[in-house]
Amino acid sequence: MTQLMINNVNFHVDMFEEKMITDANTGEELKRLNFSFSVVGKAAYDKYDAFFEDSYFEVTNMETKETLTLKNISHSTFYQSPEITDHTNIVFRVKLQQEPVKAKEQVKNEQPTESTVNEMLLSRIKFKALVEILEEKGLLTEKELYTKIEEVAERDFDILRDELSHSKKEVKA
Repeated sequence: MTQLMINNVNFHVDMFEEKMITDANTGEELKRLNFSFSVVGKAAYDKYDAFFEDSYFEVTNMETKETLTLKNISHSTFYQSPEITDHTNIVFRVKLQQEPVKAKEQVKNEQPTESTVNEMLLSRIKFKALVEILEEKGLLTEKELYTKIEEVAERDFDILRDELSHSKKEVKA
């Protein structure tokens, strides 16, 4: 088990993977951390779900004593807040990554536009409506849904992120 200190909060992580990736734009070698940790109950879920909404984290690997500032790539669970009881065991999966030195200052100052926020909100509304219809018709269980979400996220996250970042560059050009 690895211990991480993230923004002065101690985490006992169940699964830990550290790998180096090459930034497509700058060619820099960047560190990416993938890890999971478990909590029990709605209060803990709400606390950690809010904690990982930040964009950047100071992360110290307590075994190696290495400290890095990492960008939040993603955090997920199999659950959404209304489904959780005080006894639900929740596993969070988190991806954090270094940013290229050349892009760091520019990205930190960017704020999402109103249209981006509205687009994200509309996407979540459509997803929730579709899930409700499938559950009401008995075509999908909650467990099947979140198992499939996790499977697709693991398989397609990097590809979809790259597609979105390429389409964003084409719009700016």
